[in-house]
Amino acid sequence: MFSFYNRDTSAEDLHSFNRVCYGISTTSNSSTYNNFKTNVYSLISMLASKSSSSPSIFYNTSSAAEIYPRAYGSYLCRGDLKEQVCQKCVSDVTGFLSRADITNSDCYGTGVYYNDPQCIVHYANRSTFDVYEKGRSLDSDSIGEKVTDYNNYNEKLSSTIQGLIREAELGNWTQPNFETRVVDVKGSNDEKIYVLVQCTPDITASNCSNCLGELYSRLPHCCNGTQGGYVAYGNCLIKYNNQSFFGRAYHSFLPKLWHVTLVLIVTLYIVFMEC
Repeated sequence: MFSFYNRDTSAEDLHSFNRVCYGISTTSNSSTYNNFKTNVYSLISMLASKSSSSPSIFYNTSSAAEIYPRAYGSYLCRGDLKEQVCQKCVSDVTGFLSRADITNSDCYGTGVYYNDPQCIVHYANRSTFDVYEKGRSLDSDSIGEKVTDYNNYNEKLSSTIQGLIREAELGNWTQPNFETRVVDVKGSNDEKIYVLVQCTPDITASNCSNCLGELYSRLPHCCNGTQGGYVAYGNCLIKYNNQSFFGRAYHSFLPKLWHVTLVLIVTLYIVFMEC
């Protein structure tokens, strides 16, 4: 496995892009390299076009070209973002990737706005649809200052994330691959922790839990004791902060499963009694 990290910051310093690559070199065979490069550029264009014409949180596809090797790819936007924000991020990241040399067979590009990861774009020379791959670390960073009450803050953060990981394994989220949580810090009258977790919707609930578990194990290395932080992998991401950062989706979740079940039971009971 080969990997590297590359950061590019715009002149206005509005956002940054990260690129992490795995897989084999594509430059050892000039014919294969040229074919794959052509297919990747075609694929990137397709992803950008899809996000613009019919925005969705997640989309995967492959290049239509018949020349070998075909390029496969996807994009994932954070589930709480507005369509326009997702669209802009995918457009920016695909543009960034199209300017980079296609020297490896498996690469990820991420868009981060002011310590705010917003989307991930991926391409490879093989299909990774429905596949969870361990160890695909993309980006991480701490947010804010050190917390004043480390023990209580860290205890609440850890228990919250571990709870979300268990819920992910059971598929018990309000959306299949996305959840947020707001919790109060013990001993504090007003401090809260805002937590967001997300997986690509093509992997199983069990693998989503496994991926988030990997992220959780990395949090101490990047963000220990700080007010916030994020870690992004190829199939999942976690972000938390002591200030609210959720977008519109936090306010438009579907009801919890037990809520739906309760309403259904009550409705059936009323109908039965009337009959």
